[in-house]
Amino acid sequence: MTTPVQQTMGSGIQSTKLRIVSMMGSHYVGKVVLALDAAGVNYDRAFISGLYPPAELKKRNKDYKTVPVLEVGRGKEMVPVMGSDNILKWVDDNIPTAAFKFYPPYDASPDSKYAEVKSAESFLDRLGLWIIYYHWSDEGFDRTLGRFMCRNGACCCCCCIKSLPPAKYGRTRFKTALKSALPEVFDVNGNYDAAAAKKAFFDDLQKVEVMFKTEGQLHLCDTPQPNAADFMLVACLNSFLGTLGDAGVPAAFPTCLRESGCVRTWNYYERMSKQYPLKFRLSCIGMCCR
Repeated sequence: MTTPVQQTMGSGIQSTKLRIVSMMGSHYVGKVVLALDAAGVNYDRAFISGLYPPAELKKRNKDYKTVPVLEVGRGKEMVPVMGSDNILKWVDDNIPTAAFKFYPPYDASPDSKYAEVKSAESFLDRLGLWIIYYHWSDEGFDRTLGRFMCRNGACCCCCCIKSLPPAKYGRTRFKTALKSALPEVFDVNGNYDAAAAKKAFFDDLQKVEVMFKTEGQLHLCDTPQPNAADFMLVACLNSFLGTLGDAGVPAAFPTCLRESGCVRTWNYYERMSKQYPLKFRLSCIGMCCR
């Protein structure tokens, strides 16, 4: 079967207009935005509002399920590339003017640098689950997304916002998802267990810490240029420690690296976030960014 990546390959692709369909505050969108900006790839952005994302996306295209989506071309000739991994691979294959490749050359060997980057990228998906937990659980919602939604005009206080459809949708949807993806954050009665969650989260952060084998290692997997796993990690750390760049989303767990003793990861984040600032609010089309 021909994939969207294969369909869009060919002569003239460098001049084709690209657009990223985004949602403010998504770390997967953050990964792609960081990567494309760092590599000097030109693109536009179209933002959905984030209220019932599946319905919002289907209004744009019935085949869209989640963000980010790379729209290659315009009108009837437009071809979508869905998912952050697929988007970065598409750029590697189709934009030779990009400053660097996001993935090493493909090599099926389990010991290859390609396999190492893909393995790190896959593990870092778990950090995305922790972002969901610390934004949407009872422990974190009032402190993070509740405040963000209030500040952006959804409501006047965090207590009231829990009863609004977007918040109820998110809290119910993600609690269900976390029960299978992160069962360790629940007690025997199916309620969130904050202490167990924190321990398991810190264990995962320590697994990231050991990826930095030396103080001088600049990138994950020790590649000469930042790779796809780097941009995933920086986007996730932006969610935990900062404000997701200029998105302004309150930090999910701002003291997590200090409390877990991840000194090398902290030094890495300090350097990478300065070198590659996360900018959501450029060329917004559709949603008016505040």
